[in-house]
Amino acid sequence: MKTRILAIFLICTSFLNAEENPFKMEQNVSMIVPPDFQKEDVKFNSNARILKSITFNYIKLDGSEDSLNVDVNKSIDWHDTYTIVRSKSPDPSKVLDVSVTIPENSSKQESNTTANIEIPLQISKIYDFISYAVYKNKIKLNTSDEIISDFSVGNPSKIVMDFKSDSVKPTKNIRLKNSIFKRIDFGSHKGYYRLVIYLDGTYNYNIQKDATGYMVNLS
Repeated sequence: MKTRILAIFLICTSFLNAEENPFKMEQNVSMIVPPDFQKEDVKFNSNARILKSITFNYIKLDGSEDSLNVDVNKSIDWHDTYTIVRSKSPDPSKVLDVSVTIPENSSKQESNTTANIEIPLQISKIYDFISYAVYKNKIKLNTSDEIISDFSVGNPSKIVMDFKSDSVKPTKNIRLKNSIFKRIDFGSHKGYYRLVIYLDGTYNYNIQKDATGYMVNLS
């Protein structure tokens, strides 16, 4: 009888010790490790203009989570694809030659640099009184007619421009290729004509007047 009571006492004592110290026994914690990271492509919406920062959320060795924030604050073009790429650390056993040699004719090369001249992607005439030239992110409207109103609507954006004119011409729809400008619609009304410029995304715009017409700049 005493032996049985002693056995019960020892069992109860072991349970109490286990409750008081739940970490007494070793636990093997294992993580399912995904494949090695190589690269990741990122595309932005059409209204993205500035990349402020990048946040990396990661899992640490002990299984807890943490994050790393990288300040960027650089302008971006939402048409492009941005890629995060893995790169190997340099081999410390190799000696890198960091010496710099300045060529003797460097000053001559700098003096011979010329200003970059932007070439239009497309040039054409709508009617005799108005033509256009398409650039990467702007379009030039060559006309002597006065602009009386302009506004932007929709997503993707459409820029609407009204010009004062007494002539009436048939409606035209002009398709543009290889450009963020997709189409120009011309419509004639009493006392004015209207241009509707279709874009491939969301943009702000401003109009600058010069001696030959109007430059529409996108941002």
